[in-house]
Amino acid sequence: MKESGSLIDTAYTYLRNQIIHGEIMPGTMLSENDLALQLGMSRTPVRIAISRLESAGIVQSLKKRGVLVKEVSYQESAELAEIMLAMQLYATAVMEREGFRELAQLRGHYGQQLEATHNGDYITYIQKAMDFGHCLISSVRSKSMLQSLETVQNKIQLIAIMNFRMTPLEPHFSATPLNGSILEALEKEDYEELRNVLLSTSLRIRQNRSFY
Repeated sequence: MKESGSLIDTAYTYLRNQIIHGEIMPGTMLSENDLALQLGMSRTPVRIAISRLESAGIVQSLKKRGVLVKEVSYQESAELAEIMLAMQLYATAVMEREGFRELAQLRGHYGQQLEATHNGDYITYIQKAMDFGHCLISSVRSKSMLQSLETVQNKIQLIAIMNFRMTPLEPHFSATPLNGSILEALEKEDYEELRNVLLSTSLRIRQNRSFY
């Protein structure tokens, strides 16, 4: 049973990373048989891994056709970004009451995000932007919220990387100045400024319908 669980985790992690990192693009049809051969395992762990991805809203099983990597619209991406900002606003209220103990970790994520931005490394940039958000929201100490956040961030990464690959000459990396402003407000323990940063970002997303 333990071995089977390990195979499921291996298949899930491989597929998730391939999709999230843009190696398998939205609109691609996947085959359980081909994936099982590629990973050197039976179809059962692959099927369960696909089911987990389907629950996260990343893929869709189509009867007698295979597995479709779902496309995420720009509108949905903006709405997902707003959900993450709403979680961060709630985390701000908790932090104002209870304090924030992950500042050093948050600085680390931001430093790596800033470095990736300077290097034009979009994959690392978007991962570190998500790590930054996860670190911020983890201060709430809610497992259910973090599970919901994982689904939201998976979809945000998917559309962000797809958009980057399709429009490499357009401006990107917009989460770096945002997270820099968040970090600055937290270092000053200025929660009113932090709320203003998050609310103004939400307003900008609603006006532009785009993010990242």
